[in-house]
Amino acid sequence: MQLLDFSADLSRSNNQYTQLAERYDDLTPRLEPIRRDAHQLLRLTACDVVMDVGCGTGKSLAALSASVGPGGKVLAVEPCAAMMQQAKARARSQRLANIQFIDSAVEAMSAHVAGGQVNAFLLMFTHDVLQSDAALAALMAAAKPDARFALAGGKFFAGPLAILNPWVQWRQRPYCTTFADYDAPWRKLCAMSGFRTEHLAERYGGIAYLAGGAWSVETS
Repeated sequence: MQLLDFSADLSRSNNQYTQLAERYDDLTPRLEPIRRDAHQLLRLTACDVVMDVGCGTGKSLAALSASVGPGGKVLAVEPCAAMMQQAKARARSQRLANIQFIDSAVEAMSAHVAGGQVNAFLLMFTHDVLQSDAALAALMAAAKPDARFALAGGKFFAGPLAILNPWVQWRQRPYCTTFADYDAPWRKLCAMSGFRTEHLAERYGGIAYLAGGAWSVETS
């Protein structure tokens, strides 16, 4: 079985997640341990501004909201209207008051987010974002000096288990539209000038990963 190589496509991604939105939470219960570990990598403190990049149905919002407290802010960025509707309903039901919802692609979020204001970024299973140079540039533009990053997602198996990667790609097709760098999805971000990787580990037997680090604003 030959691996397919798609290009990232925001319109196609939005269509896919529109179909997934109402059952997304039921499809992804096994992600909660890695989600909790990603939250810990952010080392959030009171009054921080944290961005939930591709917030989906809002499964991270309550924990992020509690970590930054009433003096902090959670910026929830999500381009898929159906997923964002779920996130907003979750925030209302949980009475989360420090959430700012940004209905936008990451690449276009500068219209809603001032530069240099974000202390921390969470990217949970956002492979398409991590493969977009424009999206990564937008994140860096929003970052404060030494902003912290935590990212988790799926990946291809390495070594002998790589024979299963056609199945991995078939299984993950509903959740991403490109498989560029799927052997190491963190590669683009961690290779950016000024980024220092502080944590990188495979999870779930090598079919997923958890990474964390920080980015220092370059000064001339």
